Amino acid sequence: KTLAEAKAAVKANPKKKIKGETEEQFLMRKFGVGSAEKTVEEQYEAALSAFDDEEESEEIGIAIIGRPNVGKSSLLNSLFGSTRAIVSDMAGTTRDSIDAVMERPPPEGSDEPPTIYRFIDTAGIRRKGKVDFGPEFFMVNRALRAIRRADVALLVLDATAGVTEQDRVLAQKIADDGRACVLVCNKWDAVVNKDSNTFDKSVKFFREELPMVRWAPIIFTSAATGQRVGKIYGCVDDAINAHRKRVSTAILNEVLRDATLWQPPPSKRNGSQAKIYYCNQVSTRPPTIVVFCSDPKMINDGYRRYLDRKFRESLEGFEATPIRWIFRGRRARDVMRSRSMNGNPGDGGSGTSFPFPYAD
Repeated sequence: KTLAEAKAAVKANPKKKIKGETEEQFLMRKFGVGSAEKTVEEQYEAALSAFDDEEESEEIGIAIIGRPNVGKSSLLNSLFGSTRAIVSDMAGTTRDSIDAVMERPPPEGSDEPPTIYRFIDTAGIRRKGKVDFGPEFFMVNRALRAIRRADVALLVLDATAGVTEQDRVLAQKIADDGRACVLVCNKWDAVVNKDSNTFDKSVKFFREELPMVRWAPIIFTSAATGQRVGKIYGCVDDAINAHRKRVSTAILNEVLRDATLWQPPPSKRNGSQAKIYYCNQVSTRPPTIVVFCSDPKMINDGYRRYLDRKFRESLEGFEATPIRWIFRGRRARDVMRSRSMNGNPGDGGSGTSFPFPYAD
């Protein structure tokens, strides 16, 4: 509108200064110096650059994974409050992955941008031996790819059927891909004879049956009635924060020292024992911790699980994400050489020079 008014004013009286025009621009236009189109383009680019400073909302990918007929599409419809996917009692109704985007407004009085969720409803994944080459084969491949391109995986379980072998396979797949996970036990309204101890017993049962994702939070919902479906958003936000959490090296080594004091590293029959020197976090999504030790082959799976448990007990914020452990071999003298020298006495050096710690 402003540009149209300026053009009309220039056509009506080319030698008159228009509103919003500087003296330099008026003289250049009056004597035919410069280009009016170039000036308009510069002003347009300057107006667009004002939007570059605004914080853009990050899109969070959420994959809904599970066996056939556990209520994945019903859960998607309940989250959106409308029909986004076809629901049927017949297993295998969903044939392809369906993306549904939702924009969640920020809390009242907050300057944060809105949160954008991309829910990915996938086809039910059956056992590998039952999948023939054909449409179902490509359905399963797209569902597995949805796990890799998502930030959080909602593993939907049937509360009335318990845990099957295929549920364990999917849970292991999520853990191997390094995705944050939330266990959604659907059809909670169909569980009969519930009492005050049913919830605690169910949580203990699912923890024991799915040890590969024992760190994942569990929520009992009903997609048919909408019971506790709204709590999924809070679980997803907590899982995202845990998936991107970073801890300082000093705190990690303090926890590592306490863990090795309580339970020393394993040893061989000849008496030689593995030595753990230090650790640091090298990346996030998921959190990855590198541990430097004398011999990585001596660190067995049992001790890895022990370190994982101790770190989760000592540090807050890792409740919904896997932790990747990398053990690297390093000799003791190499560790000593890599430390920085003290220099002059009293200058606050961080390491120790060998063999003369106070030499100039």
